[in-house]
Amino acid sequence: MLRRLSNSRHGHAALQEGADYGSNNRSRSRRGKTVSLIDLMTMAKPNRELREKLYSRLWRVHPDECFQCMRCTSGCTSLKLLELKPHEIILLASSGFIEELASSDIIWACASCLKCRERCPQKASPYDVIIALRNLAVEREAKIPEHYMKAVAQILDNGLTENVQTVTSRKMEPFDREKLRLPSIQYPDDRFKAVFMEILGG
Repeated sequence: MLRRLSNSRHGHAALQEGADYGSNNRSRSRRGKTVSLIDLMTMAKPNRELREKLYSRLWRVHPDECFQCMRCTSGCTSLKLLELKPHEIILLASSGFIEELASSDIIWACASCLKCRERCPQKASPYDVIIALRNLAVEREAKIPEHYMKAVAQILDNGLTENVQTVTSRKMEPFDREKLRLPSIQYPDDRFKAVFMEILGG
């Protein structure tokens, strides 16, 4: 089990040891579609100031109190998608490697199932740390996965995260909102768009 990352050399070695099951991410990285956290850690140095900035955004979450019990990792829905296990993300964050985490792709693989928050005995929820890292990544104009950008465009267009769909009955008869006597969708006005972009930091 990883206990600490005393310097970048040890951190890099620990990451390589803990990322054996991340072959899918590494293969995508070789094709140029993702940025491997292992690559980013090669010359990494802890950034205490950035760590404090991240911590200031966490509400009732205490990454420094994590004692690496791995309960979060044992219940992680996205374990096979993550280059690192959730408890290792907490370890890297508390060690000050915020820049590397915010620039990596692993923070976008979280399924937001909240299991880690429920299972953590120390209130060091990796989920909350990952969300804070995502916000930091957006602020620092890091590369955001395409499907997230499509969702943002969709919300700005019609206020929804998905397109309006029709449903089909067992008799194969299609029904839309009008046929189901549902109210029409109110598209977002300029005020909504302005508030939405402000929340996103735009």
